[in-house]
Amino acid sequence: MEWLVEVAVHPITLIAVGSAVGGNMRYWLGRWIDAQQWPGGIPWGTFVINVTGSLVLGFCAVWFLERAEPARRGLYLLLGTGFCGGYTTFSTFEWETFKLVRDENWFAAVANVFGSVAVGFLGVFLGALAAHLIFGRR
Repeated sequence: MEWLVEVAVHPITLIAVGSAVGGNMRYWLGRWIDAQQWPGGIPWGTFVINVTGSLVLGFCAVWFLERAEPARRGLYLLLGTGFCGGYTTFSTFEWETFKLVRDENWFAAVANVFGSVAVGFLGVFLGALAAHLIFGRR
């Protein structure tokens, strides 16, 4: 039975489980958001996923890498590396921006790039701020 615990908390397992959950959440949430047909031509599903993923990553990084005792830092592999890695869609963001440029929709392409970067950074900032408010500053 001890081997099962070792397998369950192994970095490969933590990253794989987190990635599977994050990837599925990205797919289903992205489909739902895109089905809402928001205005502006921006790929809103990817935008929302990148921003919320940045917020979760900022929170998890502060919580698990800066606040948690070393024995709990493996949870960052599950949530930060695994879940956020599977959930966020930076490569999809790049492809969708390329398609906007290719289709000569320059306004949407520029809005997508600057909006994703600026609001994504805001997400990381707010996630870290929330973690600092909950756990205090060092």
